[in-house]
Amino acid sequence: MDSLPPGPQPGQRRNSNLRAHYNNFDRISTVLVDGDGESQIVDADSLRGPVVPKKVTVTMDMDGQLSIDEDGHPTGKKETGFYCTPGQIFCAIFVGLAVAAAVGFLAFYLPVRTCRNRSVIGDPTNPAIIPDPTIRIPTRKPTIIPAATEEPWMGRLPLNVRPLRYDLTLTPYLYPEDVFNGPGRRRFTFDGAVNIRVRCEEVTNVITLHMNNITVYDLQVTSMSDPHANNLVRNSTLDAYYEFLHIRLSEDLRVHENYEIRIIYLGSLLQDGLVGFYRSSYINVRGEEKWLATTQMQPTDARRALPCFDEPELKAVYDIVIRHRSDMTALSNGIEITTRPWQGYKGWKETIFKRTPKMSTYLLAFVVSDFTYTANYTTNNVLYRVWSRPGAADSREYALDQGVRMTTYFEEYFDYPFPLEKQDMVAIPDFYSGAMENWGLILYRETALLYDPKVNSATTKQHVAVVVSHELAHQWFGNLVTPFWWDDLWLNEGFASYVEFLGVDYTQPGWEMRRQFLVDDLHTVFTADALGTSHPVRVIPINSPDDIGEIFDAITYNKGAAIIRMLNNILTEEVFLKGLADYLKLHAFENTNSDDLWASLTYADRHFGRRDVKKLMDTWTLQMGYPVLNFHRLSNTSVNVSQKHFLINPETTVEQRFGNLGYVWEVEFSHTHASERQYDTPRRTFLDREVSKVFELSPGVKATDWYLSNIKQYGYYRVNYDKTNWDRLTKQLLDDHKVIPVENRAQLINDAFNLARAGEIDQITALNLTAYLDKEREYLPWDSALTVVNYIRDMYSRHPGYGPLEKYMLQKITPLYESLDWNDDPVNDPHLKQINRINAVHIACVYGLEHCLMKATQLYAAYMANHTLYNPITPNLKLTVYCNGIKEGGQDEWDFGLERLKETTDSAEKNLWFYGLACSQEPWILSRYLELVFDSEVVKHQDAFLVIRFVAENYVGRALAWDFVRANWNRLREQITHYPLMKAFQSIARYFNTEYELLDLLDFLDGYTLHQGVRTFDHAIEQTLANIRWMNTNGEEVMDWLKMVTRDIKS
Repeated sequence: MDSLPPGPQPGQRRNSNLRAHYNNFDRISTVLVDGDGESQIVDADSLRGPVVPKKVTVTMDMDGQLSIDEDGHPTGKKETGFYCTPGQIFCAIFVGLAVAAAVGFLAFYLPVRTCRNRSVIGDPTNPAIIPDPTIRIPTRKPTIIPAATEEPWMGRLPLNVRPLRYDLTLTPYLYPEDVFNGPGRRRFTFDGAVNIRVRCEEVTNVITLHMNNITVYDLQVTSMSDPHANNLVRNSTLDAYYEFLHIRLSEDLRVHENYEIRIIYLGSLLQDGLVGFYRSSYINVRGEEKWLATTQMQPTDARRALPCFDEPELKAVYDIVIRHRSDMTALSNGIEITTRPWQGYKGWKETIFKRTPKMSTYLLAFVVSDFTYTANYTTNNVLYRVWSRPGAADSREYALDQGVRMTTYFEEYFDYPFPLEKQDMVAIPDFYSGAMENWGLILYRETALLYDPKVNSATTKQHVAVVVSHELAHQWFGNLVTPFWWDDLWLNEGFASYVEFLGVDYTQPGWEMRRQFLVDDLHTVFTADALGTSHPVRVIPINSPDDIGEIFDAITYNKGAAIIRMLNNILTEEVFLKGLADYLKLHAFENTNSDDLWASLTYADRHFGRRDVKKLMDTWTLQMGYPVLNFHRLSNTSVNVSQKHFLINPETTVEQRFGNLGYVWEVEFSHTHASERQYDTPRRTFLDREVSKVFELSPGVKATDWYLSNIKQYGYYRVNYDKTNWDRLTKQLLDDHKVIPVENRAQLINDAFNLARAGEIDQITALNLTAYLDKEREYLPWDSALTVVNYIRDMYSRHPGYGPLEKYMLQKITPLYESLDWNDDPVNDPHLKQINRINAVHIACVYGLEHCLMKATQLYAAYMANHTLYNPITPNLKLTVYCNGIKEGGQDEWDFGLERLKETTDSAEKNLWFYGLACSQEPWILSRYLELVFDSEVVKHQDAFLVIRFVAENYVGRALAWDFVRANWNRLREQITHYPLMKAFQSIARYFNTEYELLDLLDFLDGYTLHQGVRTFDHAIEQTLANIRWMNTNGEEVMDWLKMVTRDIKS
């Protein structure tokens, strides 16, 4: 879901002459895919004979000139300013004429396409590799181009025909014997046959659909009204830029009549990118590599598995048949109807699946594997199965239990029964996203589905529950009702990111998940959305695959969740759920946009608050950012409140591409005061896009009372007070912090430190709020405090202020550490106590608490001495022990960790070792570790970004990680693909806080043409500027304060 392959380049124009030849390509053609997975069109006649043309490479330079190398090698430009002999001139003229003739020949026979090292499959009855001509179009000059498409995007499908049903048959070939004993063309390919029934909506003689990395062997279009109808196909061409297959017909289609498109094709089970229909593998207990075929279609990769109408609006039903080896099992969205021998092919079977509901292409899924499963039924008799490699069978039970119970909960919550007979959840060894919500067949990364209490921590347990809940929420919100287009992706992801907490709260009521939303989602996105390079949750325009890929981010997920949570609180749960149920029932199996949801909620509220929900929510969805509410007490009861756009760096330039509503919001804010303390039903005041207003505190307020706004932090805004009120709240925390709700203790710390970063209050006011922390024992405020203090720690990694900060934090964390200690009991300790202990022990070791380091190194040494017998480290404390055992040790400790990484088959355990190995203090060891990114036997491609990120978190390795990424950028981009590379880049750039690093960053970005990840790079530049500003304005002041409050503490 999160991983995107390199896609079309917005704004890049193609050579007009070649485009003209492409548009006039009227010969009967076949679309093929080469060895690198590139689609192509060749003359159908070339498939009939054994002719092997010589490979010709045509390269277009920056000036639009074509050069040719008949050996397939790229041609390079020589330097200008040389002298030519007459013989050289004659040769040049001769070569020029030859080039002109060759270009004319190629322009007639070739469409425009981008490809490299191309080869094609020949006669389908006698497979052979036939090299074909290649056109290489270089990228434009190095530049940063806008992420949002600024010129009209021609890549949307016409709506003159709509799909109704797909009949799809697939046959994947995963092992060498499949090629020789089965009907396969070659290993790691798949045969496909699809019949697409379509309805004509407008008169047309061209059908356009999507296709990528596919070889077409046969293509027919016939009328459904005439059983003896002739094939209407006149010719077909491929537009590789837009990934379009254009089928030109011999006559016009008639409106409201049905037609059938029949395509027989071959695809590649490519592993690069982990998208489309691709291959994955694992090592079984016998040391054998076992292969499987799986899918990741969202957002634009169903077209790699089959020619299709690959846009979310174009829903259809699917009848699927998968042919596979007899020793493997096939799964798809629908439940299996039957599995039977495949007639004529010994050792092969075919599985026929029940027709799917009407759904979008990106939800299509299939898995062919030797996996086993654990099963149960929901109360409504839905079959539930959790699948994994056989060696992970003991880790499936927890996800199964959570999934069964959550499905029942969501049926009640949404007031709509789950519409399928079964729900499969599968742990895939190679999977870039956390999970994918395919209807009836949810696919997960192993760390997001498998949990073994003997091996894994409480945080892993919570992560599994949250991801399962998120994906199940999608079965209704996203699958049953789907946005028309990706500009409303936030409706899918934001809603699922909110109710994921509700699902876990239902199955695990003691975990306080509704409270944890604050530190897990809200505070996280507040940071991203305070940048001038943020974007609205509803991004308009959003067109190209690059645009689409960039909005799978914290704004779409976390902000979407936060504003839905806020709206729920404004409308009340009763009204919200009624509107939600009406929305789902009204639009089931169809497409919607944000306004449809607002209409249902407005109707539900007609007898209650009578709110115009669209008017309210447009201010939160159509403009980026959020407000800070500034409160200033005018008298005993009167308070002035004003709002303004909050920016972490007020000097930044706000992105203007998306438009705004004046950066004012409709805000319903809650408030109470010291004499009232009404936290469950606080008073509310409404700002109707007003910049400021005066409101009254409730009667009984005293002149010396503090007052508090955004009770339990339901609102998506920050709160700032006058200095007197900040001081009174600080004093209350010192006197009796429990008077203020735990949610607001976390809020006060998060708001204050970010307000100080932005210069809205002085840094000392924020720091004073932490004085009470040595009395705090709750998880939420501590997690909030560690987040904001970690920012200062990151800024101080090479600054003399680090020493005083270390002293101060040890003073504050030691009481919590001592109260929790190392006596971890995963079975009997409450869940929040366990994750609070994980935080406390880890931070105590980070800041060098001697007792903590001693315990960690002792446990690591004990593990090294007895690793063949048992692991003495409790799962909750492994991360701290692995890290500090390696940090305080040397090469032997690091090598021991590397061997444990290699031998473990538990993916969550691997992640702990990825982190631990990055804790070494030896630069040469960290450099060695980074090089393992290119060893896929040790570090899977999907995990490469973790290695880079964890090394960057170590201040010793930060510069090493940056040098490594810069030196290997192109190689990393090809191997781990775009999205993980962007995450790795972000993990490094977030620490930049000097002008030198800013210039270094800009110099790096100037060296590449950046078509993808532009928003990520813009964020990095803005974040670096904000960090520099913080160091210049707060670095010395904070250090002086820390020195003052720790002057009596001995080192």
